[in-house]
Amino acid sequence: MNEVNRARWKLLGGIFIVIILIHVIAVSCIVASHHPPVDSAAAASSEESSREVASKEPEKAPEEEKKSGGFWSWLFGGGGEEESASAAQSGGSRQAAVQKRDWRYKKPSTDPQFGTPFHFEYAKRGDFSAREIPGSSGAKSGIMIDLSTRNVLWEKNSTKPVPIASMVKMMTLYTAFEELEENPKFSLDSPVKISPEVLKVPRTGIIWLDPRETFPLSDLMKAAAIKSANDAAVQIAMFLGDGSQEAFVAKMNAKALELGMTSSNFVSACGLPDRKKGNSVSTAQDLMILAEHLLQYPQYLEWSSTRLDYIREGKKRTMLNTTNRLVNARYPGVDGLKTGYTDDAGYCLTFSVLRNGRRIIGCVTGFDSASKGRDSFCQKLIEWGYKRAAELEQKK
Repeated sequence: MNEVNRARWKLLGGIFIVIILIHVIAVSCIVASHHPPVDSAAAASSEESSREVASKEPEKAPEEEKKSGGFWSWLFGGGGEEESASAAQSGGSRQAAVQKRDWRYKKPSTDPQFGTPFHFEYAKRGDFSAREIPGSSGAKSGIMIDLSTRNVLWEKNSTKPVPIASMVKMMTLYTAFEELEENPKFSLDSPVKISPEVLKVPRTGIIWLDPRETFPLSDLMKAAAIKSANDAAVQIAMFLGDGSQEAFVAKMNAKALELGMTSSNFVSACGLPDRKKGNSVSTAQDLMILAEHLLQYPQYLEWSSTRLDYIREGKKRTMLNTTNRLVNARYPGVDGLKTGYTDDAGYCLTFSVLRNGRRIIGCVTGFDSASKGRDSFCQKLIEWGYKRAAELEQKK
């Protein structure tokens, strides 16, 4: 290679080195400018505390600097396991914050099994014999669960969607309570001006609401829970649905999916069928999911276990008698939850019982009569259920 060629290569090498140095300097400047500027006043005011903190904190070890990623991590992205761990810790902190949330009406369950799948391995399936429990053939579907163990004690067609009539009001009131928790502008004391729209509700199972009246929201919810008042349920939906029952029913269906009630569909807030959309439907299993979540609201449980209460005052004082005849001293521990009846649904009941710390919940649908059919069967079913639950406990 002659002298001319050597000179050319030296020149090209020098140019290449200069270009690399320029790029390194440029990237370093970008990194420096990436950090937010420090407010001089804030820096001055915290100078002394910063020195104290610096004196207490040990110097960062080279290995720690390597883990943090440094310049190359910033330049090319990443952060590896350290960033993933940090994100996971952040997610855990958010979850802890939700758990520590201040609830106004809700008392979240402390049961670690809450919301987990029910166990069907010990379930009695189908109809009972006449010697065991008479009347089970009258149920189109049903289920009964020991919540302390999550054992299904009995089930019959429990995944079959059926009309559920006024048991819809369980979802209406659950959605209402959830709305109160999520929207601080509403409370049980919120005044509700009665809408003329409630006059369109069929004049059966109502408390005769009048557009000239105003009630606290709690009175309407109480009337829906105890007396199963259809006009009260519709007014609740309209109040919390910004004047639209349809908008509130959409929230009910969204809540159902959120809870995992995948075989349920609601068309009204009161449980009466819609002329175009037909009946609200659900399954016995879905209603058990709803019942467990509704039990987190002590106010609902107080209403559903009340035999007699009143709204209005003076000459207009209105009596609220429970529609659940099992809420009776003859049937200890029964504290809810909701009855239902339409021609299509038959006589239905979702019940809850608490005895000696053991809570059993259940649901039946489709009976031809209330007292001699539905109520008589449920009373016997509950007694059988507590015996069965004790037997399964002893087998452990």
